[in-house]
Amino acid sequence: MNSRERVWAALRGEPLDRPPASFWGHFYDRESSAAELAAAAAEGQHRYGWDWVKLNPRKHYHVEPWGVTYRYSGSRTEKPVLTSWPIKRPTDWSSITPRPHDQGALGEQIEAVRLTRAALPKDVPLIETVFTPLAILGEMVEGPEELRDALRSHPAAVRSALEAVTQTFEKFVRAVLAAGAEGIFLATVDWGAQRMLSAGEHREWSRPHDRRLLDAARGAPFNVLHVCKSRNLLTEVADYPVKAFSWDALDPTNLSLGAGLLKLRGAAMGGISYDTSLATADPERLGAEYSRGLEATGGRRWLVAPGCSIPPSTSPSNLEAVRDAVHATRLKEMPLP
Repeated sequence: MNSRERVWAALRGEPLDRPPASFWGHFYDRESSAAELAAAAAEGQHRYGWDWVKLNPRKHYHVEPWGVTYRYSGSRTEKPVLTSWPIKRPTDWSSITPRPHDQGALGEQIEAVRLTRAALPKDVPLIETVFTPLAILGEMVEGPEELRDALRSHPAAVRSALEAVTQTFEKFVRAVLAAGAEGIFLATVDWGAQRMLSAGEHREWSRPHDRRLLDAARGAPFNVLHVCKSRNLLTEVADYPVKAFSWDALDPTNLSLGAGLLKLRGAAMGGISYDTSLATADPERLGAEYSRGLEATGGRRWLVAPGCSIPPSTSPSNLEAVRDAVHATRLKEMPLP
């Protein structure tokens, strides 16, 4: 099978030769232009032979149109520091109005999709990272708790801002698909976990706007929902119309891969460590994680991936260890779980 055939078969739960695999993370020294981001993403795919590419833009691209800025140190491994944000008092919510979906940082991302698509092998699917509208609002304050409080203290003002963001990103989603992405990786960040929202609050504040972005991506073959953090709300969004669900299945407060597949209609994406646990793990431990995921899923309806974005300090040998274990798998020789 080639990569596209393998990914499509995994999404549909059909027989395949081995599970598809991919990893992604930030390139802090190479994510501030479309050309550099696309080059870094393509280089990673060529080096490791990933079966798909999830384009991982800088974390704040989606709020730059509203005045959010970060300072970069120039270091490959050092996170940028927040330097400005638009919401400092309740009256500031009125400044969040619709923005052009194809200019500035958003236009740059559309170009990054075009460039990445051109640089990848034709059989490697590409998906673009898009954040839920509520997650985008959460980057317009100094800390996410400020938005959580505003949902209760100034709901009308927040609703107006949420509508402006949703309108902007409905157009942006259509544009990145037209530029060559074959789906979106819709990420909840803090706003898909019980620390910030109850299930009822998620249904009120997030779900309607999430669904509008997914409607904008309707017909794309590879839409993914990423549900972040511990104690996530995965079961609350199990009916979202996506092909795969991405979450940290190794977190004991979340569903495991096997339990998730029993509740989800789509495929599972994840099952391997991320963050410092991936950076400091030895290849043997990562091989054991892969083996446990293989046993839990039988290699079907599973896309091998990290539970979230991996740190730039991750050792290439760790990524190679997971890749080699995946490539050595022969699913025809395995029984179903």
